[in-house]
Amino acid sequence: MINFGKPMHFVSRIDHAQAQTPTAYAGHSAGFTRAGYVDRAMGSVHMGVGVCAMARGGSVDPHLHSFEESFYVLEGSARLTAGGETHTVSAGHFGLIPTGVPHAWNHTGEGVVRWLEMQAPQPRPGGAAAGADTFFSDHDSAGGAEARFGYFDESQLPQPGGASQMEGFNPTTGVAIKMFVDRSFGAIHQSLFLIQYMPGAKIDAHDHTFEESYLIVKGRVQATADGKSYDLGPADVIWTGVGCVHSFANVGAEPVRWIETQAPLPPAKEIFRFEQDWTHTR
Repeated sequence: MINFGKPMHFVSRIDHAQAQTPTAYAGHSAGFTRAGYVDRAMGSVHMGVGVCAMARGGSVDPHLHSFEESFYVLEGSARLTAGGETHTVSAGHFGLIPTGVPHAWNHTGEGVVRWLEMQAPQPRPGGAAAGADTFFSDHDSAGGAEARFGYFDESQLPQPGGASQMEGFNPTTGVAIKMFVDRSFGAIHQSLFLIQYMPGAKIDAHDHTFEESYLIVKGRVQATADGKSYDLGPADVIWTGVGCVHSFANVGAEPVRWIETQAPLPPAKEIFRFEQDWTHTR
């Protein structure tokens, strides 16, 4: 049940066996499924996030959206055609597909390719009353916008003591952030990045004016949201809504990493509201 006006969070786990072909893609795709983990059903109003999968021989026909989309390839390799150009993307590749840019997926390699897919503003619920926001067409209505691509490898993680890559975030001991999609990358509605906590690292309780989602990809982290604690590991996900007070700590012996999304796009300043900064007023 959605408790409007109250801070919210939601914890779940990616189950590839439960992934389904989205209704809008029926008849326009082959071997394509999506396991969603953030949508309006859990209280989100700003983002739609999930893990897409495509089997060998799979494809998604050319289409475009009336929302902005970003992605990060988790495993495997596929071909992504966007704006008339075809790119081979594999684990570590990320990109931004602006609103209205036609794109298509094709997988002719071995195994399964999986990628995190972030959509903002949040896709409509579907149905005639809501109106469509995904259109299977190669007609470019983007007004000159172009898809952008990048690749992450280990050497790109900021070194201890280095400058933060996130606007408005001061470097914190043991925490490294590698930005993928943000304002500087051309995004209008969202951000997408990797964050790593070394053993002993933590960020104190805080909240935001935007939503966040976290897909754990390595290690384990102790998460606290709205006063409840969770021990999260690979394939676990947590979403925090606007005003949800949350914190993270790596209490283990190995680094922990997750892929994080934010929407709406955070402001350039006052991104964090830390509880400890206001204790002197009590």
